[in-house]
Order: sequence, then C-alpha cells, then structure tokens
Amino acid sequence: MLAHLLRLSRERLRVGAPFAVASVVAALLAFWTIAFFARHQQFVVQLCVSGVIIALSIVRSDERQASPGAGDRMPAWAAVSARFLMIPLVALLGALIGRVVHAHAALGFALIAAPLVAAIWVRRFGPLWARLGSLWSFPFVAALVTPTAALAAGAGVWWGALAALIAVAWGSVLGWLVGAGTAREDPSRAGLARAAPSAQRPAPSPSSGSRMALHLAISLAAAILLGWWLLSEHLAWFVLTAFVVNSGNRGRGDVVYKGIQRLVGAGAGTVVATLLGTAFAPGDSNALVALFVILGLGAVLRTMSYAWWAAAMTGGLALLYDYLGQGGTEVLGQRLLAILLGGLIAIVASCFVAPVRSIDVVRRRTAELLALGREVLTGDRSAPAYAGLAAETRAATARIEQLAPPFHALRIVTFGRVPAGRRTADLIDRGVALGTGLQRFVAAPSRELGGRLGGELRALRESLVALRRD
Repeated sequence: MLAHLLRLSRERLRVGAPFAVASVVAALLAFWTIAFFARHQQFVVQLCVSGVIIALSIVRSDERQASPGAGDRMPAWAAVSARFLMIPLVALLGALIGRVVHAHAALGFALIAAPLVAAIWVRRFGPLWARLGSLWSFPFVAALVTPTAALAAGAGVWWGALAALIAVAWGSVLGWLVGAGTAREDPSRAGLARAAPSAQRPAPSPSSGSRMALHLAISLAAAILLGWWLLSEHLAWFVLTAFVVNSGNRGRGDVVYKGIQRLVGAGAGTVVATLLGTAFAPGDSNALVALFVILGLGAVLRTMSYAWWAAAMTGGLALLYDYLGQGGTEVLGQRLLAILLGGLIAIVASCFVAPVRSIDVVRRRTAELLALGREVLTGDRSAPAYAGLAAETRAATARIEQLAPPFHALRIVTFGRVPAGRRTADLIDRGVALGTGLQRFVAAPSRELGGRLGGELRALRESLVALRRD
C-alpha cells in the first residue's frame, strides 16, 4: 500500500508540476508588470496582491479543465473571451467592496461572501454556468486575501480593472502554453474535449450544487459573526479558512479529510512564516522574495497533498502582513485560533447541514463507469464514435480516483477495521483498475482482454450492490 501511494504521489507530481511552475511564473510576471505600471501609486501592494491571486487562479483553472475528470468544457475561445470580459468588470466591484472591508469589515466580508456562494449555486444550471461562476469568483477571492493595510490605501476602481486584465493575460498565456504542451505529450487529453458524452452517463444531481452553496453560505456567515465577536482584527483569517476548507468538496468525508489537511497545512505555514517574518523589517523587499519562494514550493508540492498549498498560501499571507507591518509573533496565537475555528465551522456545516455522503458520490460515479464499461465491451467497434469511448472512460476513471484519498486514509489509519470505509476504498481501487483496462481495450481489442474485463465488470457491479446495503 505504501509503495502504491508513493508511486501515485510521484505520478501526480510529474503531471501537475508543469502547471504548478506555470502558475508561479504567471504570478511573478503579473506582480512585476502591475508594479511597473503602478509604481508611483500608493496602492501598488493591493493591486499586486490581487493580480497574483487572479493569475494563480487562472492557471489553476486551466489545469482543472485539462484534467481527465473535468467533465464538459466550454470552447477555448469562449473561455478566454469570458475571462477578458468578466474578470476585469468584476474586479471593479471587488475594488469597491475592498473599501467597504476597510471601513466596515463584517459588512465588507459579507458582500464578498455573497458572490462566492452564488458561484457555487449556479453550478446546478450546467457546465457553462459552473465555469462562469468560477471566473467571477477570482476577483472576490483576491479581495478576500488582500490585507486591510493594503485596502486602506483605497485603490481606484479603474486601476483594479487594469491589474485584473494584466493578470488574466499572463495567466491565460502561461496556462495555454502548458496545456498545449501537455496535449502534445498525451494526445488523449486533447481528445477529451472532443469526445461526445455517453447517452448512458447519469446526469449530475442539481441538488448537489445547492447543498454545496448552502454549506458555504452557512460557513462564511458563521465565520464572519464569530470572527467579528471574538477577534475582529483577524476576521479575514476566519473567513478565508472557512472558504478554503469548504470550497470544491465532494462529500462530507472529503470535507473532513481536506479540512484536516488544510488546517494542519495552514497552521504550520502560519507558524513558519510568522517566525520567518521576524527576520525582515516592515517594507523589506526580501520578504516578498521569500513569499514567492514559498508559493513556488507550495504550488509544486500541491499535487501530492493540498496541505502543502494551504501552508504556502497562509504562510505567504502571513509574510505579506509582516511586510505591511501587521505581523509579528505576538499575533501568532490569535491567527492560529482564527484558522482553527474557521476550519471547524466549515467542517461542521458540511457534515451536519444537508450533508452529501461521500459513499453516495462513489456509488454514482461507479455506476457511470459501469455504464461506459458495458458500452466499451458490447459496442460496435467499427462505429466512428467508438474511439471516443477511450477519452470518456479515462474521464470517468479519473472522477472515481478523485474520491480515493479520504477512503485510503481511513483504511490506513483504522487498519481496515471500518467495514464500510474499507469496502468503499476497495471499490474505488477496482473501479480505477477496470477503467485502465477498458482504455487499453478500446486501443487494442482482444478476446482475452475482453473476457477478463467482463469478469472485472461483473465483480465491480456485485461490489457496488453490496455497498448499497451499507
């Protein structure tokens, strides 16, 4: 098992490293381009922070869209057009809300939370709205992480739009370059965008997006209220942690697993960066160099565990606060408390308010793979659409594999003594093995391989039926 996890980590690092490096390069280019144009402005730090977050998010979005399990995609021209039209316009609003955050923190963060929740809720209307929601959330995430000392400078709204435009340009260019190179190395990735969806594929439940939006809304509202009551000067840490822990979850098991990762990573990153920040005086540009080194390491190691990225982001934010004169070891305990409470709020909301069971998500995605498996083994190989089943199967397999980490972790820490968790982890492993074999069958069909895959398909179906009794 340990050897398998190490091999999987190396594979994730190999696949994700190009996008990780591209995201940091895009962030650096955006930072220095914005700093050059706004070098005589007092609000240059605010603009640079916003640009870095947007550039990182753009490349990360391209990485998700290039992954096999991303699902339906917008045409490339539509995605790029939406970026250049929407993000600068939304950045205008984000700049205005930033002023509100400085004057009335609780109200400002509530205004930031509303569009972030809406970005999740609109997923129920299909992949187009899901992509648009993701795009309009980037400037609000940037406003969320911008320190109040930078917001106090009061950047003009048109400067905010210019910074966003620069960040979108660099992020899009770097994301496109890496995506094109990845497609050349692995042509099946490019085929994913052209593959027609299977008629037998179960449609995603619209209620899942609504429940995720509900979880995020409750988490952010509770974080704002509790943070405003307990530690109003560190309210941003409450809200940011609640958002990070609750974003992109795939069920309550996934939330707990990622929540623990993010809490541990964020806490460790904050401690290390706060202690490191004591080596730099406020305004020392060497702190910014250290910030980008931390972000670079976190981006590369993120492919192995999200804990590294959580550590890098919160550590970088702590260094930025120190650079602006808002840090020091005296606030370390308060920051850690805010991170802990914000993360716990998000976990509790996802686990006890209209929870999405991770086992149900595994069942649904396994049923999708079974439907594709029947089509692969019994379909007409001479039909033009048959070759596209390889890309569909790869996507379905990747979507199952996305669910593996929490169940693998549960199986390891409990030594397999939790029957439902062990059986679910085994089901995922069988599904991934079946999906890999189906892809080989589409590329090179043979009676021997087909017979073996037919047996694996029946065994997987029986395991799925047994799991439904739990």
